[in-house]
Amino acid sequence: MKLNLEDKLKIINMFKEGNSKPSIARKYKVSITTIKQLIRQHREHGIKSFAKKRMNVKYPAGFKLNIVQRVLDGESKSGIAAELCFNAGMIYSWVKKYQELGYNGLTTNQGRPKIMKPKNKETKQITTPIDEKDKRIKELEEKNAQLEMENDLLKKLKALVQQRTQQ
Repeated sequence: MKLNLEDKLKIINMFKEGNSKPSIARKYKVSITTIKQLIRQHREHGIKSFAKKRMNVKYPAGFKLNIVQRVLDGESKSGIAAELCFNAGMIYSWVKKYQELGYNGLTTNQGRPKIMKPKNKETKQITTPIDEKDKRIKELEEKNAQLEMENDLLKKLKALVQQRTQQ
């Protein structure tokens, strides 16, 4: 179950009032680990840490590598996540990618490539081939006219040569 800000604040207040973590977890249908993480995050960062997070944040590879090194040195992933107000799943995925691909696993771009192109580019691409086609046709017509003139000239020359030979 996804907890909204109001639920998170209620959980913190229930814990402060003396309710146990397992009872709070049962009431909100979440794991005890989630309750522990919320309490720790509140203790370390306060209510501001529960504010709405920005979506699609891209972290530099050096930052990711620093976090992965801390995990490999023995720090807990959930502890680091609570300290930085991250989702622990993100740290798990960084560690996994680092173990599989090394540093390059942290630098690769994620997500699906863009399929649709902006309308301006589409119209340019549509008009460009037509313009190129027209340009090519015009070149070929000019070349054809040039060849026809040369052909006519050669015919006249041949006719002159034949006249001279007959005389």
